[in-house]
Amino acid sequence: MEYTLQDAFETLKESQVERQKEIEDLTNVIPNNFRQVALQKTCNSEDVKNKQHKLCKSLLNQVLLEEPKDYPVPETSDLHAEVLAELEKEVQNARQLFERMKTQLSDIKNDISYLENKKLGLDKMKEAYLGAQQLTANTTYNMEYATAKRIFRSVKEDLHAVVEGLFPKNDNFRNFLADLISSYSKGGNDLYVNVTPEILHFVNFLIEADIAVYHRNDKTKVRLMNML
Repeated sequence: MEYTLQDAFETLKESQVERQKEIEDLTNVIPNNFRQVALQKTCNSEDVKNKQHKLCKSLLNQVLLEEPKDYPVPETSDLHAEVLAELEKEVQNARQLFERMKTQLSDIKNDISYLENKKLGLDKMKEAYLGAQQLTANTTYNMEYATAKRIFRSVKEDLHAVVEGLFPKNDNFRNFLADLISSYSKGGNDLYVNVTPEILHFVNFLIEADIAVYHRNDKTKVRLMNML
C-alpha cells in the first residue's frame, strides 16, 4: 500500500493531538507536585529572565529524555518510493547471487564431466588389463600344455623302448600300458585301471620302477605316476 503525503499529514496531526494532551496532563500535574512561589517585589526583570531560562532548560532536558514514536522517514516525502528502492536493491543482490550460483553449477557440471571421462578411461584400462592378463594366462597355459605333451611323449617313447627291451612282442603289456596312458589322459574317476591276474607281473614291474602307483584305498586299481 502506498504511503502518501496525506498519510504523513494525518500522522502528524495525530502526533500533535497526543502532544497537546501530554502538555495538558503536565499542566494539571504541576500545581499538585510543585509549590507555587510568587515573585517578590524586589525581583527585577533580570531575575525573571533567569527563572524563565531555567524553566526552558528543564523542559528541554525532559523532551530529550522522550523516546521517538513512529516519526516519518527522514529526507523523503513518500515511503513507497524508499521501499521500492530497497526492494530493487534486494532484487539486484538476488540476481548477483543467482549468477554466482550459475557459475558454480557450471563448474560442478564440468567437474562431473571430467570425472566421468576419467572413469571411462579407467574402465577401458581395466578392460585392456584384464584382456592382456587373460592373453598372458592363455599363452602360459598353452606353453605349459605343449611342454607337458612333449614330456609325456618323450616318456611314452622311452617307456615303449624299455618295454620292447624287457618284454619283446608282448601284446598284453602293450594293451595294459595303452589303458594306463588313456586313463591318465582322461583324469577324474577314470584315472585308474583295474588289475587282473594276467597283468599282475607287469603292474609290479611298473610300481617298482616308479612308473605306476596303486590306489591308496583299493589295491585292485593302479594308475600312472604324475609326469611333472
